[in-house]
Formats: sequence, C-alpha cells, structure tokens
Amino acid sequence: MKTNLLLLDSYNNIGELIHFAFNFSNQFKRRLKIIYVHDFNWMSQSAMVGTTGYSSEAMINVERSISIDYEKAEAKIRDIVTDYLKKQSIIFPVDIEVSKSTRVDVINSELEKDPHLMVLISNHQSYSEMTGGLVSYPTLVEHVKCPVLIVPSKMEDSVCKNVVYATDYNPEDIRSLKHLSGLLQQSEKTHLTILHNEKDYDYQAKLKWAGFKNIVQSELQPEIIDFSLITEKDFLTGMEKYDSENNPDLMVILNEEKGFFKDLFATSNTKNVLTHFDKPLLVYHEK
Repeated sequence: MKTNLLLLDSYNNIGELIHFAFNFSNQFKRRLKIIYVHDFNWMSQSAMVGTTGYSSEAMINVERSISIDYEKAEAKIRDIVTDYLKKQSIIFPVDIEVSKSTRVDVINSELEKDPHLMVLISNHQSYSEMTGGLVSYPTLVEHVKCPVLIVPSKMEDSVCKNVVYATDYNPEDIRSLKHLSGLLQQSEKTHLTILHNEKDYDYQAKLKWAGFKNIVQSELQPEIIDFSLITEKDFLTGMEKYDSENNPDLMVILNEEKGFFKDLFATSNTKNVLTHFDKPLLVYHEK
C-alpha cells in the first residue's frame, strides 16, 4: 500500500491536520505515517540573530519551548489518533514517529522505503511565526522528489471530489496528470478539470489549447477529465475566478524548473497560492 507522510513540527491545529490526513488517506486507500520533527537548529541556521531585533536569548527560549513540545509530541499524537479511531474506521495501517533529523532527510529516508510517497504539510509555518519571521522554511517541492500536499490551517475534512489541475503547457504535465489520474481512480466519484489561463487568446493560442487537449485525451482516460480555459490578465486572477465559480476541493500545480510557474514559486506570489484560496494544494515538480 502506498504511503502518505504527514510532517508536523508544532501543536498548531495538530488535531485538524491529523484528521485531514486520516480522511485523505482513507479516501485514496493509502497508508498513513505521521512524523513529528524537531529540526529547529537546522531551520534557524539562516537567522541573523542580533541584527534584526531578535535576541539570542529569545531564540533560546523558542528552542526550549519547541523541545518541551517535542518530548510530549508522540504521546499527544497517539492520544489524538486513539480518539479518532474510536469514532472512525480506517482501512489502512498508521505509524507514528518523532525525529530530530531535518525534514528533508526524513522525507528522503521515507522515499527510499516507498517510491510512491506523498508528503502532507501544513501551510502554517510555526517556527517562522514563533521567531518573528527569522526562521525560513525550505521549499520542499524543490528539495524532495515526491508530490507535496499543502494543507490549509483548520481544515479537517478531506472530500476531494472536484479536482483542478492548472497547466501552462509543460511536457511534464502528462507525467503528473497520469500520477494524479491514478490517485483519483482510487476514490469513487472524483472528477478532474484541467485548467489553463491564456491572457491573449488569439488563433495561435487556440491551436495550442486544442493540441494540448488532444495529447491529454490520448494519454489519459478522457471520461474523468474536463477542460476549462480562462482568459484573465494573470494566473492568480484566473484561479481566483475559477475558485469562486466552481469551488474545487483540491488544486494541483506543477512547480517548474523554468517558466511561469517557476516564477510563481520563486516570488512573493507563492504565499498567495498557498494561503489565498484556503484549499489544499498538491504540488508536483519536474524531474
């Protein structure tokens, strides 16, 4: 059975995140592994203590607080899991661990055990919040070789029936769409829409859109796919309009090595994508 790995690093909305991970894993018939990480020292190496108004003493106090939570984390998670299992049945095994390895090393280690691994993380950056923004989180989609599902805060239910995949005509879209299609087939009544935003929808753009749809339909099962074209001034505006009109349960995007979506993840717009829509965001990356 393929594995979902839920990474936690604080108690912030921990119950909701665990419930979401259970619901998502149950829906798509995947086993669940929960690992609580304490990698504050590694994460804080880039902090410029003493130059930004944040004292070394304050940083020590933050680390002490994080360490106390870490010592109690496994017991707390097991209590939440036990309580959940009293009310809900699951069809998969669940494992719980704590680790002081870096989150990237944790993911890579689990990926060696299961090449079909999918990582679940919160969009809330606890270390960063506790240090006033000094601690920067790694862009996991650029450091690991598996899909990463970013879960909004306070989201407990995971009913991913209406899924939208945003494309900018990257050849790697086909590989990602095949993986996504295989995932969705594990659940009943899921539906996939492939979305593209075209600022200037002229004759050449129409040909590209028609050609892309033909390629996708020849590679995937067309009965589970719809296509949607929007013509807004930029991608985020188009996604906002699509979100308001269609209310998808899950948004999916490819993090590109170059091109538009690469720029999207390399700028301040990333935060808009991760938090603005208040929807789970599944991120694939180019090989």
